[in-house]
Amino acid sequence: MHDVPPEQYATVIRELIRHENDVTNHRIMWLLVMQGLLVNAYVGVRDDPEAANGLAVAGILVTLSAFVMLYKSYQARGYLHFLGTEAKRGKLPEEYLGLNGWPKKRIKHWRRNVWLCPWLERAADLLEPYLSLPIIIVSAWIFLPLQRWLPLHPGIVLGVAIILATFILFVFCMVWIWSQGTAEEERTEEPVQ
Repeated sequence: MHDVPPEQYATVIRELIRHENDVTNHRIMWLLVMQGLLVNAYVGVRDDPEAANGLAVAGILVTLSAFVMLYKSYQARGYLHFLGTEAKRGKLPEEYLGLNGWPKKRIKHWRRNVWLCPWLERAADLLEPYLSLPIIIVSAWIFLPLQRWLPLHPGIVLGVAIILATFILFVFCMVWIWSQGTAEEERTEEPVQ
């Protein structure tokens, strides 16, 4: 007995994608509200180097926290699209039709032949707010203390901050993908008829 008839898998997956999109929107709004509060606090203490540096670190940590959630949503949406394609082909076993976007048990090599690389589906996704906002915000928070520490032109310091932020988030993505690989497994059932 199926919880959901196989012919309705695609509909269920559409609803999961819609939910994941809503979750992503809420996470972006949370990030922006928190950054607004931190920037407001920074303006009040910018002449105190210790307090300003502390707020810069807090801004980076809050952004990394949000990035973890946003990146997980990004991966979940990609996985749900994969499941939808499999469901339309009649090749999705019920055990892989989860209740959330990023289930504990996933089909091995789901990104293969579709994604640009394991951590990014398309290069254009880098311009989406769920990936670009964290890079911009971390760059800004890195720039603030760096401009005090490095006696260079602000444009050069900003370039260094952007490179550092991009590197930090890139390394995070690679480590996260590697750590999640253990939850992927080969399919164990025959395709749904």
